[in-house]
Amino acid sequence: MIYGYLRVSSDEQDVNSQKQGVDGFAKEKGWNIEEYITDEGVSGGKDPDKRNLGPLLKKLQKGDIVICSEISRLGRDLYMVMDILHFCMRQECVIYTVKDRFILGDDIQSKVLAFAFGLAAEIERQMIRQRTKEGLRLRMKMGSLVGRPYRQEDDERTGATAEFLKKNKEAIIEQWKWGVPLRRLAKNFLFNGSHNTIYRYLVMWGCYDNIDPDGGVARRQKIKDWEDRCNQRNKEIYQAQYKEKPYDPVPLDREKTLALIRANLTLPKIAEQFPEYTYEQVYDTFMTDKEYNTLYRQFGQKKCTKKK
Repeated sequence: MIYGYLRVSSDEQDVNSQKQGVDGFAKEKGWNIEEYITDEGVSGGKDPDKRNLGPLLKKLQKGDIVICSEISRLGRDLYMVMDILHFCMRQECVIYTVKDRFILGDDIQSKVLAFAFGLAAEIERQMIRQRTKEGLRLRMKMGSLVGRPYRQEDDERTGATAEFLKKNKEAIIEQWKWGVPLRRLAKNFLFNGSHNTIYRYLVMWGCYDNIDPDGGVARRQKIKDWEDRCNQRNKEIYQAQYKEKPYDPVPLDREKTLALIRANLTLPKIAEQFPEYTYEQVYDTFMTDKEYNTLYRQFGQKKCTKKK
């Protein structure tokens, strides 16, 4: 049986260009591709079992052929590519790559080629990661806070969605009392929002107090716990990806710091006002302090992210 395997790593990319190449290659050989296996928006670093490639490998039998655009479509990790090739060799299958024109079967040349290009793919992937980290470190040095903003309570939200919902509070509650479903309310009052957003606001407005046996307290606590978990996960991601050491927040003078933030100063400028601490310590403080983080994103952060 002849299979075609297609993979793109982002949703913006299209598998059609790969499919055309694979179709053309099969036509040259006089073959007919019986089944296409596609992984769209999936990284090559993900384990094959977590991709559609995994089930394909498991059903391969002796004499089967797999055609892909290039060897990096199978994976971007050296050992992963070698494992895939080793599995295909045991099953007595052959992998053809269109762009490279390689035939990867059970011979020494195939093993050498798979090793060389698997290694090249891994090096390229590591270089991309390094460039990404360097770019993020540069943004941090410029004063831009990485990661998602803290989730705020209703009275602290300042986004356009929150303001719009506040203005239409009475209308939303009235329609909800009529029995309008949450999904329909989201379509009525949000341009591209979720029904979960409507639900959170209804809970915070006390609409479920007479329905919930405990007066809606449990619902509000559940939402708060969820927001706290999101905030904590944001910290963990930041520390795991961008920090080599644990957080090192310091006790900045709150009144002075808030005044500096409202003066539209960027983090490097703010840090200069606290010479007793390092820039990294001030940055970590802004990352871990909810009030600093939220307010700074409204003021000085805009200068750091503004396109020139």
